[in-house]
Amino acid sequence: METQPFDNSTMMELLEEEEPICIESTFLTMRVMENYLKSFEYFLLVSCFFSTFLQIYVLLKAVKYIKRGTGDECLHVFLLSMTLGDLLLTCFCYPIEQLREQEIIKPPQWINIAQHFLTWVGLSASSLSLICLNADKLMYFKFPLRYANMVTSFKGVSLALFVWFGCIVFVTLCWWLECFTCEEDCRQLMILPNKVVMYIAFTVSACIAPSLTSLGVAIYILNVVTTHRSKLSDENGNSSHALATRLRTFYFIFMTTIFTVGTLLPYRIYNIQRQLTPRETGDISCGSIIFSWTCLYLVSLNAILNPIITVTVLPQYRFRWLCEKFGGGSSTTAVYV
Repeated sequence: METQPFDNSTMMELLEEEEPICIESTFLTMRVMENYLKSFEYFLLVSCFFSTFLQIYVLLKAVKYIKRGTGDECLHVFLLSMTLGDLLLTCFCYPIEQLREQEIIKPPQWINIAQHFLTWVGLSASSLSLICLNADKLMYFKFPLRYANMVTSFKGVSLALFVWFGCIVFVTLCWWLECFTCEEDCRQLMILPNKVVMYIAFTVSACIAPSLTSLGVAIYILNVVTTHRSKLSDENGNSSHALATRLRTFYFIFMTTIFTVGTLLPYRIYNIQRQLTPRETGDISCGSIIFSWTCLYLVSLNAILNPIITVTVLPQYRFRWLCEKFGGGSSTTAVYV
């Protein structure tokens, strides 16, 4: 049965063949494309290991704040959930994929299956956790006086566990329905032509919809904050510092949302378009292949750069020596909701 590629992993193998796989231009030749792709993959591989240490740091800090019971446990619970999904990607899924594509290692079939499975679970859980972060901040700015009663740590933990359970069940269902087929010891996932609709539904529900939902909520909160800033200041009394720190937390979530949309959506939308209107390899320009791979690499960059945004923007998670050097030694022990 003829299959369609699930991702761009087959492109790297075709680059080693003598026959041209794309239409070259004056500047974009096959050699330029090959060097660009290999350089970017080595960069991603090194970045994954660096990002993993930052994510472990964020996880430890999140657990610390949750145990302390500072009144903003839901923020840390959802951030822990999102970072855990990113950690799953950067410490296992992406390194296995990059090492395999570079032919540095040849994992057995069960490792490849686990890598594909956990990639989709990690991506889905991270995106849905971002929705929870936005929803938590929406509840605070929309109902500041009732927030403490409406949002509790128990509800936050329960929702985070439900997110992970739902993601695992959903991905398992897609495998059980045989939407994908494995080739070469499951090195690549191929989508069957008669399962394209299921793939599109999965991509929309697991990646596109969560990203757009987070963006919509974040923009709405931004409008609420900018419109009612004076009212929020009155409700917080004379504590301008408390309001500033809460707004800083929101801006972190807003930046993360914009970054997530910008890195996850291009490849998903492009891939859906490619599934609906497939083209022969010989009819594709080298520029189109570079664009497709760049969109795919942006998906990886999302999980890699998320902890960097966390430790540079979110006050509670900044490195202490950075605060002393660039923040004038300001304390980060205040409560941030």
